[in-house]
Amino acid sequence: MMRSLALLFAIASTLAIAQDRPTMRQLPGTGTLPQPPSQRDLVDARAVLKARFREPLSHTETATGARIAAATLLAASVEEPDWTLKWLMLDEARRLGSAAGYADTVTRAITLSSALYDFDELDLEMRSLAEIPLRALDPGRATLLAEAAEKLAARADTDGRRELSDAARLLAVKAWQRSGNTAAARRVAEQ
Repeated sequence: MMRSLALLFAIASTLAIAQDRPTMRQLPGTGTLPQPPSQRDLVDARAVLKARFREPLSHTETATGARIAAATLLAASVEEPDWTLKWLMLDEARRLGSAAGYADTVTRAITLSSALYDFDELDLEMRSLAEIPLRALDPGRATLLAEAAEKLAARADTDGRRELSDAARLLAVKAWQRSGNTAAARRVAEQ
């Protein structure tokens, strides 16, 4: 009987101590990422962008100038506190990368944007890569485009987006052909 009372006392003491211990609580989530700003919200930000980055943006008529301006915008966007201006900087870098034929710049801008904003990054990347003027690309930039399109196709497959995956593979085939790598073009076409 004494043992039973001692055992009950020990169990009760353990429960009392356990109730006094702090417990881990999960903090509430912050919700989803914000949507990109509307065109109306971007009006003022566009003026700030043009004033702040006047020098690099004035040389965007060449592929090298556009790439340098895009790299400047991507680097500056990391420290930018204004979310509207940050979106505009990333979007302008994406646009410049697409116009100059640098698929890696397009992919980097969209990757940074998708970490901060809620939008369909696969669709935007496909549209941006498809805007790259394929006929104007040298073999090096065509290779970058082909690699980016293949990676996009794989991500679209993972998300179950077959049409987007097929479009990205077709773009990869064309880019591999433009780069002169027919073996890679055949490999992608067979997938």
